[in-house]
Amino acid sequence: MSLPTPNLDDRAFQDFVDEGKRLLQRRAPEWTDNNVADPGVTLIETFAYMVDQLVFRLNQVPDLHYIKFLELLGETLRPPAAAYTTLEFMLTVPQETDVQILEGAEVSTTRRGTPTPITFTTDDDLTLVSVTVNGLLSQPNGGAFSIINPSLGVGADLAAFSQVPTPGDAIYFGLSKPAAHCIVQFAVDSRIDGIGVDPLRPPRIFEAWDGQAWYPVELISDTTGGLNRQGTIQIYIDRHQTSNLGSIDAAWLRCRVVAVEGDQPPYVASPTIHSVSVVTIGGRVSASHCQHFSNETLGRTSGTPGESLQLSHFPLVSEQDALTIEVSSPEGWVTWNRVDTFADQLPDALVFSLDSTTGTLRFGPLIRMNDGSARTFGATPEAGATVRVPLYRAGGGVLGNLETGALRLLRTSIPFVARVQNIVPAIGGVDAESIDDLKARAALLIRSRDRAVSKGDFELLVHRAAPSLARTKCLSGDEIGSPGTVLVLVIPDIPDGRVPFEVFRPSQEVLDSVQTFIDERRLVGTTVRIEPPRYLGVSVAARIALRPGVDSTLVLQKADIAIANFVHPLRGGYDGTGWTFGRDISVGDVYGVLQKVDGIDYVDVARLIPVDAVSGQRAEPTDRIALAPHDLLFSVLSDFEVLQR
Repeated sequence: MSLPTPNLDDRAFQDFVDEGKRLLQRRAPEWTDNNVADPGVTLIETFAYMVDQLVFRLNQVPDLHYIKFLELLGETLRPPAAAYTTLEFMLTVPQETDVQILEGAEVSTTRRGTPTPITFTTDDDLTLVSVTVNGLLSQPNGGAFSIINPSLGVGADLAAFSQVPTPGDAIYFGLSKPAAHCIVQFAVDSRIDGIGVDPLRPPRIFEAWDGQAWYPVELISDTTGGLNRQGTIQIYIDRHQTSNLGSIDAAWLRCRVVAVEGDQPPYVASPTIHSVSVVTIGGRVSASHCQHFSNETLGRTSGTPGESLQLSHFPLVSEQDALTIEVSSPEGWVTWNRVDTFADQLPDALVFSLDSTTGTLRFGPLIRMNDGSARTFGATPEAGATVRVPLYRAGGGVLGNLETGALRLLRTSIPFVARVQNIVPAIGGVDAESIDDLKARAALLIRSRDRAVSKGDFELLVHRAAPSLARTKCLSGDEIGSPGTVLVLVIPDIPDGRVPFEVFRPSQEVLDSVQTFIDERRLVGTTVRIEPPRYLGVSVAARIALRPGVDSTLVLQKADIAIANFVHPLRGGYDGTGWTFGRDISVGDVYGVLQKVDGIDYVDVARLIPVDAVSGQRAEPTDRIALAPHDLLFSVLSDFEVLQR
């Protein structure tokens, strides 16, 4: 609760008018016409209006002083945060040479009416590599590699797995070079020998070698029915490295037989391969709602300590603590680093400060010391030196929070690219902080003194370091079984409803920026981990009865969205503030949610199915799912059966 603010002068417009009329009666008694139409009364009201405005401005002085005190403490407005997403680029046709998509490539929404299109730029370079098949290997579970002729297409077909495939059997595809962040398409001519498998859910998984271990890759489509017929397989590869298998150097992918689940039919015979070819058809790269500006010249310096220069584009987006500038010198361009404060800087330190909200860049000041001497905090560029910024990003804001598929217009000319779109919602966009917001958090900032000691300090400072993080939770070492360690769980701004699991994790750039920020403010000897929560997927299987005359498809969609919103990390739970960390979920919760869905008459039976967030593997149905203190739920697509009556 804030302290009451005194009103320095509580008189209002009518008070001034009444006082003016009383003075007239004393000093000009011959004037007796106080009618509002009298010109004299009009003059009184005019002056009363002017004085009322002066009093209003006088009452703003306490707020002005409050803001100036915050400036003395070194507080500034937080810059906007840029929304981020993943863009998928698809080629017109596969190319024989690599296609380069450089960092800073622009993609925007299409223009609809008068609003300006919203533009995103890629955060990294993306290389769509041209690949071929260098080798094919087959390996039974735990057995030795056998080389399959890489020039398939002639001769007899070769078996992909053992004669009777067992879990662990695998066929290896060696690519001519690593295809990290690429979408590759295999054209496979297979024969229908893998008898018995369901073409829509064959018991196999695709994996890639990242230099350390095999990890599951995303299977986009498979028209071969589990290597049982001629077709294509599209795979997205996130990480990829070259290694040597079976005396063949290649970047390896593999298709591995896995154990069947439930009523899933197994392979009873190995499919055979007649020919295999591979091409790159696209790729994915992260993008942010901002524009990149490179090698911007700010002007020449005068050689005066504390000099300021102005960037052309602002506000800058947050998480740019590593931003640098270059200052010309007789030896060439010299790099200067950004700091938050000059307080502990030596006179020759090549540093500068930057207000991200206003775009104002400053060099170290000259301070007169107590003994009469003068000292500079940070170096001062020589007179006539040119200052330029190699790269910075400006933009951001809530306008960048877009739904899947909203970004479709390629604004940078890139040959051979047929189309582009964001495959996940754009999240994390936050507007620049207002004065009222700064005043609201001032008391908390003064309490923590820019040091992370208590749990509340860690949560507050993490929000300060990354405005795009919507929720934080700090756990001490005792709570996680690791004394001396502090675990801060962070959640980005996640849209309502059902969203892809990828948006539940903040970008690595945000995590790295927060880690650096907290490391400078933690207690010595404390280990701080900044991580997303451990998510546990939950799928609801229920048999429900619908009311007569309702649209079953629409009701089931509403029911699925209701479940997803109920376990939402930010707006779920019974109080709408997000599912509580470590809170168990039971079928009783599900009954209550489904009964509130318009169109559902009653719920006959419901079960909860735990789902692994990474592999997607499902456990046995249960009535309750228990969570650890650092666990959160996310909703996997529900399975509803309509009760026939």
